[in-house]
Parts: sequence; structure tokens; C-alpha cells
Amino acid sequence: MQLSSLDVAVVMAYIVLIFSIAVGANVFMKKHSLAKRRGGLKPIENHYLAGRSITFWEATLSIIATEFSAMAFLIIPTYVYFDNMNYLKFVIGACLSRSFISWYFIPKIYGKGLTIFEALARGIHGYSDIRQEGLTGKRTFAFFYIFTKLVGVSVKLLGGSILISEFFGISVFMAMIMISLMTYLYIMLGGLKAVVRTDMLQATIFILGGFMAHYVVGKMSNLTWGELAMFGLENGKFNLWMDGGGFVSFLYGIIAGAIYDAATHGVDQDLTQKFLGARDVKTAQQALAWSSIGSLLVNLVFLSLGVIIWAYYTKHGQTVPHPEKIFSYLIENYFPTPVKGLMVASILAASMSTLDSSINAMSAVFWNDLMGGEKSKMFRVYINLDNFIITVAIIIVAHLVSLIPGAVKIGMHFAYLSTAPLLAFFICRMMLSKYIKMTYSSTLIILSIFTSFLGMGLNHFRFGFNPQLTIMVGVITTIVFMWVYSKLIDFSNTPKENTYE
Repeated sequence: MQLSSLDVAVVMAYIVLIFSIAVGANVFMKKHSLAKRRGGLKPIENHYLAGRSITFWEATLSIIATEFSAMAFLIIPTYVYFDNMNYLKFVIGACLSRSFISWYFIPKIYGKGLTIFEALARGIHGYSDIRQEGLTGKRTFAFFYIFTKLVGVSVKLLGGSILISEFFGISVFMAMIMISLMTYLYIMLGGLKAVVRTDMLQATIFILGGFMAHYVVGKMSNLTWGELAMFGLENGKFNLWMDGGGFVSFLYGIIAGAIYDAATHGVDQDLTQKFLGARDVKTAQQALAWSSIGSLLVNLVFLSLGVIIWAYYTKHGQTVPHPEKIFSYLIENYFPTPVKGLMVASILAASMSTLDSSINAMSAVFWNDLMGGEKSKMFRVYINLDNFIITVAIIIVAHLVSLIPGAVKIGMHFAYLSTAPLLAFFICRMMLSKYIKMTYSSTLIILSIFTSFLGMGLNHFRFGFNPQLTIMVGVITTIVFMWVYSKLIDFSNTPKENTYE
């Protein structure tokens, strides 16, 4: 399908606006850097933490934009189309979790380093000195993060690229390159400040796109939007739990959502980087807490859109397209100009807002936690190079995933489950240090990752405990392992900054 010239103009206007914001962020950071230089602001903090200048609104909207990729246009409406609104249980759990994360997690990591892995290495007391064992442990976890993040963000990039390729009539691979290259360029212009400011626009656009989709689908039908919604209500599409699952299953979903959100919004570098770059702890806490309201509203927009789309297809007796194209099929064939252009811009915005945070986060981890030696003399060269390498790596992995049948589903599950080891380690290091004393070493981290996946694997393939709680099983398994291990090891000669205490 080819877009009309007016649709293309809408998309181009979005792209121009994104780069204008990035240029503005670059100008701001230059002025901010000059103003703060006497206070000891380093170029690395300027690029990766925005000189700790991120405001409440920048952080809040950036968090919302980051958590919703283009997969939201594919998965969320499709989920409701075939089931009902019981997906909302995960969202409710996430909202409840963020209150605790903002109150407890953020004060423990703010100001303790450039990345979450450095904060973990410094421990609950924030030791200024990290010895060799701690540095090795930090690198091990950083490597695991980059590997799992590459898989996760590549799958999300592929989802957005499939849609963009259809709208512009280009190959999926070319769509990946187009989205990734534009994202790379504006990150280079303004660093984290450009990321959060462009995220603000991107969040606004794809939320507007969601509302516009409600209006257009309603107009396409001979019925009003209210009549479509009522038809969905009468047929159980607004139910909060599945038939046979009941309230207990709904409760399990809330727990699962809370645990997963604690991992993604509490200890994932994509989002913690925005907390670490906030003006102060209070700003970071308020942004995370209020983002839960925004996340709930956005989810409701796309979940209810699934109901409206189901009602439209059902009422008109139309043949259902491929599950992943239930929404995009309507955009391609029935949305008018220039609304179609706005929807394409919304999908592009959702793709870029997730990609930019991941590239910037992986670059920060690569720079701060994996690279050794003196780096400050060639700072700008290193930044440009590692961002480019990461961008190319994401494109390659996304392309490989697109060639392997079933790889998208496997990649999404792997990225989801890989959050368990880091959350478990954070709990032991920062929350249970009075009861668990262990070395912050490479060996222990590898064992904890293995134990976490072992617990989740046994739950899934052997014991069959509720699959929604798989991450919780992985976290608990790791904590128990660490507690037992801590009772068997002598820590008398281990430096305090490299132990739980």
C-alpha cells in the first residue's frame, strides 16, 4: 500500500519536528554544561544523564513513551479481540508496584553512579571505591543486560518495521534501517536530553493516534461508537477475567504485573537512566509514580480499541485478517487521508521512543561498565562509535529474528524472563543485605542468572505452577540460593564494598 502525498507530508512533518527538538536539546545542553562546569559536571554526565536536568514532565512522558513500542498497535488490540479486558490485571499490578518502586528503589540508586550496575557495585552504603572483584561483577551483569536488551529491542523494532514497510511499500529490512538511522542521529545530537524531549512528542502523537483510531473505526461503521462499545460489553469483551479463570487468576495477574514492573521500571537501565538524570530524588519519584496513571490511561485506550475493532469486524461480517494485522489492515484499507498519515507517524513514534532509550542505555552501560582504561580524551569519538555499533547490532539481530520462524515469540519471552535475575540480585543487594551476605563477583552473578532461569524452567516444564508467576518463581529461587550460599562461604577477607552486609 502506498501513502498519499498528504499522508507522507504528515509523516515528514513529524520527522522534522523530532529533529528540531533534538537540535533544541543540543543547544540547551551546551548552555547547561557551561553553567554547571564550575560545579564539576563531566561531559559523560552531560550526555548520559542530561546533566541531571530532567524535569518532572520530561521524565513522566518519556517513561510512558518508552514502555509502549509499536507492538502496542499490534498486540494490545489483538489480545482483546480474541479474549477480553483481562490483560488489564497486569496493568493494575504495574500501577501498584510503581508506588513502592518510587518510594523504595529510587532513593537507593540515585546519585550512586551512571548506571544501575554501578549502583549495585557500590551497594546500599554507596561506597566510592569499587575494587577489582566488584568491577568484574559489574561487567558480568552489564554484558548480560546488553545481550538480553539486544534481543528484546530487536523484536520490538521488527514489529514496528513490519508495519512501516507495508505503509511505505519498502522491505522490512529497509524499514529497520530507516527507523534506526533516524533514531541514532537525534540521539547523537542531544544525548539523553534529546531522548526524553523527543519521547514527550512521541508519547503525545501515539496517544493521539489511539484516540483518533477510536473515532475513525466508529465512523467507518453504520453504528455509533457507543453502540459498538455496548455490543462489546454485551458479549463479554469488557470482562476482567477469562471464563474458568475467575478472580484467583485475575489476582495472579496483578502479582505478575507488579513483579514484572518492578524489574522493568525499577532496575532496567532503559528507565533507571531517566531517574538518575532527574533534577533530584523527589522529581524522579514523582515522575515514576505519576507515570502509572498515564500508563493505565494509554492501556485503556488501546484495550478498548480492541473491543471496538472486534465489534466492527463482527457486526459487518468481514473476514478476519492475520491476527497481527487486525488493526493495521483497517489503517491500510479504510482510514482516510491524512488520518492514515497520523497513524503511520504514531507507529513510527512508538518504534523510535522505545529504540532511542535502549540505544542510549546500552551505550551508557558499554561506556561505563564494560570499557576499561582512560576514555575521557576521546569521549566524543567513543560515543559516536559505540552508539553506531549498537544501532547496527540491533538491526542485524532484528533481521535474523525476521528470518527464523517463531523467533519473534521466543525473543519476546526471553526478554520478558531475563528481567528476573537482575530484580533478584537487586532485592538481595539493596533490600535483604541484613540477612544475606555475599560477594559481588562474576562467579556469583553467573550462578544467580543460571539459578533464576533454572527455577523458571522447572516451573514451566515440570511443576506447572501458574505461568503468570514464572518471574516470581525465578526471583524467589535466586534469593533462596543466595541465602543458602551465603551461609556456606567465609567473607572475613572480602572488602565491604564487594559484599552484602
